[in-house]
Amino acid sequence: MDRYEYLQDSVDHRLMDDSELKVVERRDGGMTCTWKVWPGAINSAGTCQGMIHFGMADVISAILCDREGVVVTQSASCFYHAPLYEGEVVAEAFFNKRGKVNDNVEVHFFQKDKLCFQAIFSMHATGVVLNKGGEDEA
Repeated sequence: MDRYEYLQDSVDHRLMDDSELKVVERRDGGMTCTWKVWPGAINSAGTCQGMIHFGMADVISAILCDREGVVVTQSASCFYHAPLYEGEVVAEAFFNKRGKVNDNVEVHFFQKDKLCFQAIFSMHATGVVLNKGGEDEA
């Protein structure tokens, strides 16, 4: 069981619901997920809005880290290789480096076997555990 929880009205919760994010496989050092680009994620050019790529990769990185308490993004680099269109996306996430409180995570998005997006995140485990109301338990 993963040690992440999210607040009912948070943006990560809405992204997970709207995209139908599913963890397909966890393995040592990585995981495979699927998610869907939904109609509300499409921009005026007919492709997935870039902020959706980033948000989904950020959520997937935090899930991969699987730390006790809140995990936050310290920094990120994103590379848009090809547009994402409405439909299924396969996400591969893996650790480049795992530390005591900081992890370096890489996420790749594929659509129809084509690499469309790549992101590298520095993630920090704060050690802060929130209760169901979003308050720090300390």
